[in-house]
Amino acid sequence: MAPKLLAHQTITPNPTGTDWVCGDVHGHLAVLQTQLEQVGFQHGVDRLFLLGDLIDRGPASETTLDWALSTDGVFSVLGNHELLFLARSQSPAYREKHRQIGGAWADSLSFGTYRRLAERCANECPLSMTVDCGHHQVGLVHAQSPVDDWAQIQEAAYSEQLAIDCTWPWDRAQRPEHSIANISMVVSGHIGTSEIVSRGNQRWIDTLEASGKLTLVPLKDLLDSTQSSKFGRRTEVP
Repeated sequence: MAPKLLAHQTITPNPTGTDWVCGDVHGHLAVLQTQLEQVGFQHGVDRLFLLGDLIDRGPASETTLDWALSTDGVFSVLGNHELLFLARSQSPAYREKHRQIGGAWADSLSFGTYRRLAERCANECPLSMTVDCGHHQVGLVHAQSPVDDWAQIQEAAYSEQLAIDCTWPWDRAQRPEHSIANISMVVSGHIGTSEIVSRGNQRWIDTLEASGKLTLVPLKDLLDSTQSSKFGRRTEVP
């Protein structure tokens, strides 16, 4: 398992720009940068929140991870692919498991490059995040909220089980409508789907593999969707 990680981080409001959230990038940095340009993302004013799984499968995993860790105003939670990237140095079994899900690119990293990326990833990418949007708060976690009450995840200490629960399961998206308490909305990736999946105040937005396009949307629009039918229809999960 990966070394001790940051369990939770709270982000203060953005007083001037727009806060954007984006689904799993999986090494497709060029796709992300093109879409950021298309929506008029303003570097230095706007902020970008990524939902983990920055790496593997696509053509530019190292560059994508380095860009996300080095660009001001860009934040990310950890995904299951980052979790295995961090764990691969600890045993051949984890290294092989990472290869099986698209991580062979990491075999060619120098020791120094791997250590630098792994240390920054472990220290700067929490398992979950709360973004303060003024009158609302948005929870971000890669796979799904591991608890029914977001206040519990805000106070949780790190454990290996917490890391697994934040990055691997997807059963909440398969259940009937239900919401997470003490948070306006929870946004996740992880579940490949052609359109946004909605369950109560929960949203899953990992659309790149199924649709060919990242879901890149202002947090405000997703918050508005909890009060309207914009993304309100039930989407079946594969």
